[in-house]
Amino acid sequence: MDELLNSQCIDFRKLLILKAKSLKITDQECFLLLVIMTMNDIGMKPITPSQIGQLCSLSLQQIDKTLISLVDKHFIARKRGTLDLLPIQKMLLNQSVEEEKDVDLLSIFENAFGRSLNQMELEIINTFKRSGYDDQMILDALNESVKAGVINFRYIEKILDNWSRYGVKKRYAPSTPTVRQDVDQNIKDYKWWAEDE
Repeated sequence: MDELLNSQCIDFRKLLILKAKSLKITDQECFLLLVIMTMNDIGMKPITPSQIGQLCSLSLQQIDKTLISLVDKHFIARKRGTLDLLPIQKMLLNQSVEEEKDVDLLSIFENAFGRSLNQMELEIINTFKRSGYDDQMILDALNESVKAGVINFRYIEKILDNWSRYGVKKRYAPSTPTVRQDVDQNIKDYKWWAEDE
């Protein structure tokens, strides 16, 4: 079944329209999913509420509310700053969708900052989540700011913006070790010091 998902041989837009009522997807949610699927197919990255707003007549508040509803109902997921359509695609193919456990961002941020967060800072974290950043990406950006010694929300926001703009997952991603190739025996045995000039 995963081969079908990866090969893109299924028209999920048609399947969504046919199965939306049985999955209890509202008309507005269905429309927004169709817009997101289309944006994804034509390669628009990252997909944000403001970009969606340029393509439809819904207000940003309606788009934001509907996106939160779709995430809460596990029709879409936020992964690395982008919207992931894999959950709805699996539902449309009658596959089970694994739910990810939520991370307690509040306590992790409070530990990093060494104090309780105020209401404005909590709203900034919620804004990160509404912008499509998943919990792990937010934590990675926090860790980057701690490594840099600049622990503030503006710096974290700039890290997330840069990562989503350039498609970077982590600054210090684990690299694969380089494989040393065998050197020809003639080159190994070459005695450069014994050359006649």
